[in-house]
Amino acid sequence: MTPAALIGYVLVPLFGVVMVISPIASRPTIPFGVRVPPAHLTAPVIRRERRGYQWRTAVVAVCATAVLIGIDSHASWPSRLILIGEILADLGCYWWAHQRITKVKAAEGWFAGQQRQTVVADTSWRTQPQHFPVAWLVPAAVVIVATVIVGILRYPQLPPYLASSGHPVATSPANAFATIFAQLYVTGIGSGLLALVYRSRPDLDTADPTASLRSYRKALGVFARATLIMLAGVDLTLLLNALQQWQVYRLPSYGAALILLPVALGLIALLTTAIRAGRERARATPTTSATDRDDDRFWKAGLIYVNRDDPAILVNARFAFGWTANFGNPAAWLLIAGVIAVPVGLVIIKFATGT
Repeated sequence: MTPAALIGYVLVPLFGVVMVISPIASRPTIPFGVRVPPAHLTAPVIRRERRGYQWRTAVVAVCATAVLIGIDSHASWPSRLILIGEILADLGCYWWAHQRITKVKAAEGWFAGQQRQTVVADTSWRTQPQHFPVAWLVPAAVVIVATVIVGILRYPQLPPYLASSGHPVATSPANAFATIFAQLYVTGIGSGLLALVYRSRPDLDTADPTASLRSYRKALGVFARATLIMLAGVDLTLLLNALQQWQVYRLPSYGAALILLPVALGLIALLTTAIRAGRERARATPTTSATDRDDDRFWKAGLIYVNRDDPAILVNARFAFGWTANFGNPAAWLLIAGVIAVPVGLVIIKFATGT
């Protein structure tokens, strides 16, 4: 089985689990992307839609995994199609819950009456900024340096042709060291995007901004460390693949699973950490006479943020734990291009080098 096919066997059930438990990691004041005042956090529609969403996404995850196992294909395209279908189905489940809560909110006028809408900010985020965990980049750097050293030592003994993806390619510096370029590319883009996250403003709860900022700092630190460890796992998987290409060792037919193990474990750890970080932020805040501003008009389906008057490039996402771009800011499109550049860049490297 190819590495691409194996990755599908990991991603399909893993994505399903993440979507099922995502409401648990979402802040209680924005269930399914809908801004809710503290007095309505226990509204029946929210409880009902949360339960319904979890049942529906659980069924989607089980069905997608069962179909994937039933096909038992060694090709990569079936798992990709199943994953796309699973994503679309889960987005449909999310949209249904979002729409139902939005309708009840509008019909009952949750923000009408004595609710005082307030915006809070904490200047300590600028005066005492969260420090980027540079030390956690060391594992990825060590793997890249090891790849460079082994590649330099091995290059003179390489045969005229390298076995790559089932077909031989001519041995050249570009082909032999394509893995190193990929490692530098992924690590550079990943850590760069994470650095931008550290510069984005936190979304604080009006009910208790101090506790909200404290939990955000803790969640961001844990998430950042997990992200950098995942990047090291990606680099290690690329190194293991390069060692096989450089004929340092040979693996049996099921060896692709061993090669993918570091990146699979890193991805699982990252998603688990993201859920835990979201739960840290989702702790209920005390009910006060003030509430967050009803800014649903800037959020399309509670997922896409468009506000031309907001200078922010990144803002906190409204579902689970993460960040999203401000599509109303032209500079955010550069960030989107950077995200897209990761897979596109790897494909370009693959076809340019013939590996």
